[in-house]
Amino acid sequence: MDIGIKEVALVTLGFFLSFFPQWFDRRRKIRAHWLALRAEASLCTEKALGYIDAGIIAPLYRLPTVAFEKAFPVLLVEGELSEQESLSINRFFAHVQDINRGLDNATFMAHADKLDVLTREFNRNLSKAAELTSNLESEKSLSGSALKVMNTKLRRGWWRR
Repeated sequence: MDIGIKEVALVTLGFFLSFFPQWFDRRRKIRAHWLALRAEASLCTEKALGYIDAGIIAPLYRLPTVAFEKAFPVLLVEGELSEQESLSINRFFAHVQDINRGLDNATFMAHADKLDVLTREFNRNLSKAAELTSNLESEKSLSGSALKVMNTKLRRGWWRR
């Protein structure tokens, strides 16, 4: 049986084309993770600003961290982040987790009627929220640098990944 160059070329082309759907699906999932992470970071920033403005000592809400817990490990495994980018996002969400622990502490102190400790915890939480949201436009702020990484990743064309 004589196999020609045309047949070999078609088989090779078919082989490479079979990888395209997997590659495209992977790119779509990575973009979805970036979108979820950016939406969560924006929501955290909004809630922190709301906490500062409202002055509620022990609110019922917490800053969300679900997308960070789910998407960030996937993005790391996919090699989507440089060390500096990873550090920026980690710093932001570590601060969010600190605020959430502070809000938990404030709620506990409110239930225990420990007003002096509650006031200290509230002031510490205000300070942390202010630190998270300060200089939002600056790349040196926690929010600014994390959102810059996410926006940069989302502005890239799908073919460059």
